[in-house]
Amino acid sequence: MRRIHTYKPIIGIVSGMEYIDKGIYQKTVYCVNEDYINVICRFDAIPVIIPYSNDFKNMEIFLKQLDGLLLIGGEDISTACFNNKSSENKRDDFEIKIYNFFKKLNRPILGICRGLQLINVAEGGTLKNIVDTKISHFIEKDGWINYHNMNIVKQSKLYTIINESQYTISSLHHQQIDKLGNNLIVSATADDGIPEVIESNNSIFIMGFQGHIEKCFNNFKKYENIFKNFVEEAKNGKK
Repeated sequence: MRRIHTYKPIIGIVSGMEYIDKGIYQKTVYCVNEDYINVICRFDAIPVIIPYSNDFKNMEIFLKQLDGLLLIGGEDISTACFNNKSSENKRDDFEIKIYNFFKKLNRPILGICRGLQLINVAEGGTLKNIVDTKISHFIEKDGWINYHNMNIVKQSKLYTIINESQYTISSLHHQQIDKLGNNLIVSATADDGIPEVIESNNSIFIMGFQGHIEKCFNNFKKYENIFKNFVEEAKNGKK
């Protein structure tokens, strides 16, 4: 009997960068939290870590082999990026280039935490610090992660995917969207009005979550639907 192979989409994850103390010197390493790797594997896709490269032209050859892009958490995005200037953090510039590359190919993009903010900035939006809010969006000094309600717009892709007008999301951010980027809509807000989810205003799967939904499956099962849809969109791109 002939064996039928089911195609598994390949999802690119842009790495973070850290400096490890080796005693008399520091070593630069590229790294990705294992939660992001595990969540892609959980939904039957193949995670591939994307390292930084100054040679983006050659990097494009590699990126074309990928079916979807996951933008993950990390440090603040430089305000220089708000004015289309080069950032002092090479991760900012690199991720914006990759975002635009995947968007041009119409391949699905999912952003988490910093990833949402990167999508917004790449589309010409800006960010600002959170001040004077009745909801705690921060991680506490003892490591406690706050959860809160968000209100979902019924005319959004998000609503179609999870079929809820309200849902719970985690908060680990001290910045929020100020000016919304082009080609985006806010599909969910916290009770204080701070955007929690954004998405593209067209049929392309581009969605960003301010909270870490990859950590919430045990208590909030419907976030599984987000990753299932993301992976399915990536798989369909190869048909």
